[in-house]
Formats: sequence, C-alpha cells, structure tokens
Amino acid sequence: MKCIVLFLCLLTYAGAEAAPVLKAGVARTDITPAVSMRMYGYANRQCGPSNGTHDPLYAKALVLESGGSRIAIVTLDLGSMISERLKDDVAVKLGIPVLLLAASHTHSSPAFLPFGSAPVRDDAGAAYRAELEQKIFRTVEQASKSTFPARLGVGRGSIQLGYNRLQLQSDGRSRVLFRNPERIPWGPVDPEFDLLRVDDTAGQTRALLVHYAVHAVVLGKTNCKFSADYPGVMQTRVEGELPGTQVMFVQGGAGDINPLLMGRSEDEAADFAIAQKMGDLLAAEVVKANKSVTGVEAGPIRSRSELLEFRNRWDKGKKLAVGVTTVLIGKNIAMATVPGEPMHLLQKAWKSQADVAHPLFYGYTYTNGGTWAGYIPDLRSAARGGYGADTSTTIEVGAGERIIQQHLINLYDLQGMWREAPGKR
Repeated sequence: MKCIVLFLCLLTYAGAEAAPVLKAGVARTDITPAVSMRMYGYANRQCGPSNGTHDPLYAKALVLESGGSRIAIVTLDLGSMISERLKDDVAVKLGIPVLLLAASHTHSSPAFLPFGSAPVRDDAGAAYRAELEQKIFRTVEQASKSTFPARLGVGRGSIQLGYNRLQLQSDGRSRVLFRNPERIPWGPVDPEFDLLRVDDTAGQTRALLVHYAVHAVVLGKTNCKFSADYPGVMQTRVEGELPGTQVMFVQGGAGDINPLLMGRSEDEAADFAIAQKMGDLLAAEVVKANKSVTGVEAGPIRSRSELLEFRNRWDKGKKLAVGVTTVLIGKNIAMATVPGEPMHLLQKAWKSQADVAHPLFYGYTYTNGGTWAGYIPDLRSAARGGYGADTSTTIEVGAGERIIQQHLINLYDLQGMWREAPGKR
C-alpha cells in the first residue's frame, strides 16, 4: 500500500514539474509631455494647445512568460498609439515576439499621430513620439528583467457608466447624441468589466488589468490640461485600495459608447470633479469584484497574428491594412486585439463566440503592423449610420465581423482544432 501511495505522489510531483511555470514582471513610467502640445481628439477644441497637466499620463507594462513564450502588455494613457519600430525592437532586442499597445483613448492626451499611420507634421509631435517609444521600450525591458513566479486570477463585475450615443430615429437612421445632460442610459451597451489579476506566490497582487468599454471623454473640448480622464482616476483609486498593485486599464468596444457622466460646464474644477466621480464609481466596483477573483491555470502562452486588408468604404481604390493578434493563455484565457475604435457589439460577439471561459477584448490596441483603423462599426450600425458608423469611418462594411471571425479562426487554431485531414465519421 505504501508503495502505491508513493508511486502516486511521484506521479503528482512529476506532473506538477512538467507544467509550465508562469513568470510575470511589471513596470511603469510617466509619459506626460514636458512641453505644451496639441491635444488629442476634439477637432473644435476651444482652448488651443495644452496649458498644463492635471494628472500624469503613464505607460504601464506587464510581461508574462510561460512555456517558453513571452508577451508584453502595455497600457497607455493616450488617445491612440502605433509603432512598427517599437514592436520590432521589443521582439528583436528583448526576445518578446508579442507586444500589445493598448491605449485608453483619453481625449486629454497629446496629439502626435493623426488618423492613420503617418506622423504628425510638427516638431513637438515627432519629438514626443521618439521619446515615447524609448520610454515604452525601457519600461518593457524593466518588466522583463524583474520577473517573479506568478499566478493568474480572473473576475468580472458590472456597472453601467455609459450610454449608446447612436440614437435610432423614426426614419430608420441613427444620429449621434454627443451630450446627455439628463444622464439617460440610452441604447444598448456592454456594462460588464473583466479583471485579469497577477499575484506572486506569496499572495501579493502585483498587477490588475481592468477591461471596460466607455469612451474616455468625461472631459470635453474646453479642457486643455493633460489628464488620463476617468481611467486614470480609477487606476489611482484602486492602487490606493490595493497597495503594491499596478492597476492597468484596457479599453474595450467603446466606439459607440459615451460616459453617462460628462464634464461640459466649462468650469475646470467642476468638470474634473465629474471625472473624479466617474472614476471613483468604477473603482468601487472593481475593488468589490476583486474580492471574488478566482485562480485559473496559466499554461503555455500561444498567439497568432494576421495582417488583414480592407478596402476603403468610400474610395474602393484605397486599402487599409489592419494588424490583429489573438493570444491564448493556457486553456481558459483568450485575448482579441483591434487597432481602432470597435463598437460594442463586436466586443459582445467575441465574448459570446470565443470558446474559452474568459474571453478578453482589447479595443484601441496596436499589435501587428498596419494602420490605426479608426471607427470600426458592426454591420447593423454601419447600415443605420451616424457618427462612427457611416460618418468619420473609412473601413469597408463588414470589416468588424471579419476581424472577429479571424480571431475565432486563430483561437481554434491555437486550441489545435483544425485538422490536416477529415476527421472520423
């Protein structure tokens, strides 16, 4: 009997040894511009270039390593970010083949990239982009050099802090509702947020990624101070509640979702107070949901990247290249990236169709070359029209669904489901 027990123990020990060990590293850096710059997002910003900083902007890196593969997730308090150079440098110099650059889409950040991929034609924008690439690289490098044995946990919560700004009219067409002073929760949204938590083996939470889908536009066109908007408030508040934790915000399918709380009084103190309230409300729910996070087996990290080509919706002779990356961690966590502003139904499609327990949607995230795709509407929204659906969007109809389909194809591939020959009857 003792021999049998010993044999079973040895088998258990060998199996545990064979499982890949997850390592993680975290780091951050301040990326607030040191000089006045043009502001991101609002074409009709009333106060011109930046006139100061309300709260700092950060780049936060999380490096994960398992099964011989590595991935770097970088969340950024920026409107958008693309960088082929940074992607290549992280791969070649740091040996990290997958880099996710996830922008929160705060409109109170600097403008250094226009719509698309060409650099801003001003010295301040070019200088800031070069400085930013260096800072992000060093942050990823620091995280990769300070890894520790880690465990993953996942959680979920829900709070509706957004409304759908595409309002269907009696003629069957949609019109944009940018302002909602009555804070009416118009239209369909995805109120869920997902948590991805990284703990060390002593039980200390070292990183907490919060996935949520609401435009970071609590602060409006009269604000000209750099700010991370409500995601920055949420991150700071949760970090205060969870000492030693690096909180990171990942924007989801927010292309058609505005915040219910918006600072449009033109009184700076009052508007920032509203951003504080919005961030505090989300933070409170995140802290609550964090108490119910459950552990999940990590396993190997696998990924597939594709460079998809789409036509311009209005000029069929032009094309857009859109890079996407699908990541599978173990058997239970899958990430789908979209470099642009996807609408919320695309996020819900991924979450409902991805054949894993924990599908995570990374909107506003550059990974694999190509351009920033701008607004990416779902088919229904594209047909009904409105801002971002047929106005201020250039990608062909159906592109959003094709992107989700490619992620699903990649996911089944990573799960080993595609066969080289027909299966059994």
